[in-house]
Amino acid sequence: MEAARLTFIFCDGQLLVRAGGLEPAPAEILPDLLAGRAVKDTFTVRPQGVVATEVSGAAEHPPAGCEWVRLRRLIAAGAPDAVAACRALGLLNWRAKHRFCGVCGAPLGEHPTEVAHRCEACGHTDYPSVYAAVIVRVEKDGKILLARHVQRSQEFFTCLAGYVEVGESLEDCVRREVREEVGIEVADVRYVCSQHWPYPNQLMLAFKARWAAGELNLQASELAEARWFDPADLPNIPPEGSVAYRLIRGLV
Repeated sequence: MEAARLTFIFCDGQLLVRAGGLEPAPAEILPDLLAGRAVKDTFTVRPQGVVATEVSGAAEHPPAGCEWVRLRRLIAAGAPDAVAACRALGLLNWRAKHRFCGVCGAPLGEHPTEVAHRCEACGHTDYPSVYAAVIVRVEKDGKILLARHVQRSQEFFTCLAGYVEVGESLEDCVRREVREEVGIEVADVRYVCSQHWPYPNQLMLAFKARWAAGELNLQASELAEARWFDPADLPNIPPEGSVAYRLIRGLV
């Protein structure tokens, strides 16, 4: 008898796990879960061979013995399935937004051998998208620059971040984002690490930089507040599991 394949069940970006732990819930739980829900997508993740399934509705009312969790909990705990689960969710997000050919507009189908979609009408192959974004710890006189954003995670102070634009290097992106958002210039821009973040499909590229000139002048449409903080006296920051947490805590 063929062994049951590992299945990741998602809803609204959260993973269904066994209650009290971080082990993915078994596929056998799906019939109970689908009462009043529908399967939005399901497929086999290559090359790992695990199954990714997304169900409709809100991430609430889990089946008995299960709970919904954000993937940052798996990442922070170093769970064995964290990397595979992030890949599964990232591919689910990509598939949801790439159902039609960008060349001719026809529906896309599964590519027979690659992790991609293929258009039967014109032959175009569509590969998963990854959005490159920089995040930077800016330092000045032993303090670090943290900000609260207007549109997201307003309860946290975090590092400045932004998407890489066409035609610029990663270092140029760091300098531009800092200049646009807080009006200062930075130097000694140094890459430190990266992290895939499947919300929806970001590749976070972490940097450190040194203040070089200027006074804080916030971009009001982006930031509600920005200040220099002593690393020993930090405000409310993102929880473990993100590269922002590691940057702020000086763990990378």
